[in-house]
Amino acid sequence: MKKLAPVVCLVLTGVLVSGCDNKNKEDEKLKLAQQINASMITVDGGRFQMGDFGPLISDNLSLTPDPDNKYLHWVELSDFKMTKNRITWGQFNQWLSNEKREKSKYYEWATEEKRSVRFKKTTGDSYPAVANWGDASLPTEAQWEYAARSRGQFRYFANSDNIYTGSVPSSELNFTFGKAPVGSFAPNPLGLYDMMGNGHDWVVDWYDENYYKNSPEKDPQGPSDGTKKVVRGYLGSMFGLYSVTRGQNIPETEAPGYGFRCVEN
Repeated sequence: MKKLAPVVCLVLTGVLVSGCDNKNKEDEKLKLAQQINASMITVDGGRFQMGDFGPLISDNLSLTPDPDNKYLHWVELSDFKMTKNRITWGQFNQWLSNEKREKSKYYEWATEEKRSVRFKKTTGDSYPAVANWGDASLPTEAQWEYAARSRGQFRYFANSDNIYTGSVPSSELNFTFGKAPVGSFAPNPLGLYDMMGNGHDWVVDWYDENYYKNSPEKDPQGPSDGTKKVVRGYLGSMFGLYSVTRGQNIPETEAPGYGFRCVEN
């Protein structure tokens, strides 16, 4: 498996790769590291109920039809930091250049001359990058949901105002079904952008449909192994808008919407 996402996140923790060709290359790496570090939001840890909290507040009305996120369980998280935006194409491609790596297969495909404007436009420097999964400083699933729900509050939607505004003129939307430059819509109360809409995020956890029932309470890291990785965020249906919705896919997947954020523990 090509591990494309990891080292962008490793830059965050100061693990800068040595052996640069010249000072300019070192300066470019440092600039990228500083840019990503500056984009991190501190998320104070705490204890919350993870899973489908609908029955607690809506007369036993579940938030999603998904069978694998029903089990409500307590989780206690330590403090962490998360990038306020998904890593952009500009940042991702800069890292690839710094490491003398070729552009990703998806980027090469989407920017082919014969490709439609719809695909080419979304590979702009300010749009969320597409990457497969890799061992990296990605958030855990619990960290992602805690942050999306603004430190575990019972919020239906992970946008700025906990209101679904999706059937009005585009100038009044508070999230996007499609793709937009990062930061195009107001952040959630923690200052995190696009926790709802504009793609979705890989998280570090392996997927297990029964994990919620077996999850440790303190800083859960997900199952020890598996065949698919968990994906969180808008997943292509109205139910994907809810913070509790989770998806999964094989880690080699490199497709529209599959982006990532970095976390520092």
